[in-house]
Amino acid sequence: MTVKKVLSKKNLREVSFQSVIVLIAVVLLLLAFIPIILMFILSLKSNVQIYGNFWSLPHPIQWSNYNKAIGMLIPNMINTIIVVTIATVLTVLLSANAGYVFAKLEFPGKNFLFMAIISLMMVPGVLTLTSQYSLMQTYKIYNTWLALILPWISGGQVFGIILCRTFMTGLPTEVFESARMDGCNEFKALFKIAIPLAKPILATVAIMKMIDYYNDFIWPLMVIESNSKQVITVAIRVFQSATGSIDLGSMIAGFVFATIPMLLLFICTSRLYIEGITAGAVKG
Repeated sequence: MTVKKVLSKKNLREVSFQSVIVLIAVVLLLLAFIPIILMFILSLKSNVQIYGNFWSLPHPIQWSNYNKAIGMLIPNMINTIIVVTIATVLTVLLSANAGYVFAKLEFPGKNFLFMAIISLMMVPGVLTLTSQYSLMQTYKIYNTWLALILPWISGGQVFGIILCRTFMTGLPTEVFESARMDGCNEFKALFKIAIPLAKPILATVAIMKMIDYYNDFIWPLMVIESNSKQVITVAIRVFQSATGSIDLGSMIAGFVFATIPMLLLFICTSRLYIEGITAGAVKG
């Protein structure tokens, strides 16, 4: 058997293996998107169409379902975008600051303090709900957006600090030492050097925390009483209770509307998220 034939068989095996991987990826992608597509189709149907033939295409298309759902949920969606954006930005900034301190500065008890932060991940969030609720009442911020933003930031920082510290530890120390010799203080070193270099991991933290905050249901249900201040996850549950089996099309249209921001986030940032995770793994 010649070398050329051996190489040809080897290349054929590699191509076959890659084809199988691509096929599996396509199947998984379809499995992920089929429920979304089905939900969108159902959202354009009336109750009669849904109960009459569940799998049929909508005819005629009921765009009024979206008029009703969006009309009721748009204020809550705006609330959600505002509070999630504020909480995410502050979480990223504070995580970057703490990550830089643990990665590039020396002070007594640094390792002990970092291990204490890591240990917070061992505590289930549900165990702290009652105490956090009491704090919101004590500080008179119950039923305000601060009652959402502050606990989100405090809880979200733990994971963000770990990622930022791991990434920034791998940044060249010489760069920061040279900057200090040129008169750069730590604040400037953070914002002029560390944060620009850590953009991939900061983007990853932002994406993960944005998804967490957007999908939170229990905490907003506990601390936000007014519907005018409520976020989309709780509002969609109220909308579901109001419509129920009476108007399934409008209810599902509300689900689609609530899904759109996270779906767009996934489509637009999936590559950035993967790059950030990969960069963090390499630096770690």
